[in-house]
Amino acid sequence: MNAIVISIGDELLIGQTLNTNAGWMGSELNKNGVELTEVLTVCDDGKAIQDALSYAGNKARLVLVTGGLGPTKDDITKKAFADYFNAPLLENKEALDNVERFFKRYNLDMLPVNKLQALVPKGCEMLLNKAGTAPGMWMEHEEVVFVSMPGVPSEMKYLMDNEVLPRIKKRFKLPVIVHQTMMTQGIGESYIAEEIKDIEEGLPKHIKLAYLPSPGIVKMRLSGRGDDESKLLKEIDGIFSKIESRISKHVFSKNEAQLQEIIGGVFRAEKLTISTAESLTSGALASRITSVPGASEYFIGSVIAYANDVKIHQLGVSENVLKSAGAVSGEVVKQMAIGAQNIFGTDYAISTSGIAGPGGGTDEKPVGTVWIAIAGPKGVVTEQFQMGKGRDRVVEKTIFSALNLLIQLVNQ
Repeated sequence: MNAIVISIGDELLIGQTLNTNAGWMGSELNKNGVELTEVLTVCDDGKAIQDALSYAGNKARLVLVTGGLGPTKDDITKKAFADYFNAPLLENKEALDNVERFFKRYNLDMLPVNKLQALVPKGCEMLLNKAGTAPGMWMEHEEVVFVSMPGVPSEMKYLMDNEVLPRIKKRFKLPVIVHQTMMTQGIGESYIAEEIKDIEEGLPKHIKLAYLPSPGIVKMRLSGRGDDESKLLKEIDGIFSKIESRISKHVFSKNEAQLQEIIGGVFRAEKLTISTAESLTSGALASRITSVPGASEYFIGSVIAYANDVKIHQLGVSENVLKSAGAVSGEVVKQMAIGAQNIFGTDYAISTSGIAGPGGGTDEKPVGTVWIAIAGPKGVVTEQFQMGKGRDRVVEKTIFSALNLLIQLVNQ
């Protein structure tokens, strides 16, 4: 069964607010056997909303609408929803009681406009919103289920978890949808596709392979649909085993675990510590490492050495080496890593230096040139990379490459 999400709000169309609701809903629907086939973003206009409802109702069995249920004049979804079904708005006592409780809980005066939030279209099933004041609305029309919910993420999620998803499971016979993911590094998606061409061409119709590239990483996802979850999982495991046998040296995770999470697990288990000395990444590498809960057990500290004076006076980098080799060089990152390791007394230390651009490049060291060093118990490893252009892309690829180099060294 398929679904369409309609996200309503001018703020979404002008980029003022990021539409995180649609992605979250797609994930939750998929877990429950519902395929999200389209996401429509619509302005705060009654006709546009009704046109979207009409379009979606002809394309899907389930239409989920978010946004436009607030108490202000720009919140017009409820009226457009009611008009589409030719249903008058009627006060719902349970919804009104919920609004009154909300204002009483926070010792606020309830305005007449807030009372209007208790109005729902005649014939709909009111979905009580205990996370806010705007109720959800479940309406069935010509074998299609239409659901309207607030756009506030916490309220939408409450209604989805407690009201909408349980009703969907009762209302529809849903298939099983299974996903498994493999994370790869050091190889592009086109090269992977060539390596596993025969495997991909031999996939059964109910299993699909998707390539999801990002800087430094290609995520491969196998998705299967059917009635028997254990059979699907066994089938997908068998396919992934064949794929892994072709590209094993590039696989670093068989789930969606990120490198920083894998590193965190290893460092906690082996009671290792780490620090960073960052020029190019200016703290972003340390931030990525510490994004993992419990990172304080193994991450000790960082020196952001953007200026050469900091490299010299804080990390002990030789001024002569800086002058002769330049800040973006193997010898400098080596001394930076050793400096951090000495300052923080860690088992490992990572350093980065490079040219993110758009300026600063030369024929010898073009934009995208990056050096990474890792000081560890067995010495220091340095490696040069060419990350291409685009500041954000260069930094992101540097972070990934540094973490990938680290886990390789630790696992040796």
